[in-house]
Amino acid sequence: MLSFYDRASLRHALKLPLRADLTELLHKRIHQIFNNGLADLTHLLVIEAGDTEAMMRHEVGFSPLEDEGVRYGSPTFIPRWDIMHHHIGWFEMVFCIGNSGFAIVLLIEDAQNSSFPDLQAACRAGS
Repeated sequence: MLSFYDRASLRHALKLPLRADLTELLHKRIHQIFNNGLADLTHLLVIEAGDTEAMMRHEVGFSPLEDEGVRYGSPTFIPRWDIMHHHIGWFEMVFCIGNSGFAIVLLIEDAQNSSFPDLQAACRAGS
């Protein structure tokens, strides 16, 4: 799991030796974040195939698969993400928090061997 939560860490992300598909998506998104003046208001998290729900909860404080005690897969589950995109090899899930412009952006690897299969299923259903 990679976590970029401020200007310095977002800039550092641009220098990391990552897979080409992730590098391209990260560069595009980070440049957009800076160009829109949102670098101080964005937490960008890269969730790779081996990452778990517990790891994500620890990093951002919640799981996108649960809302007020209702889990993804339940007929009463309502997704709370604001934006969902499917890019080649990655899903992008965005949560806008409050009215300040703060957002949590999750880049989720689209992998068959994911340690977090329910997240993969939610992404496929929501994109």
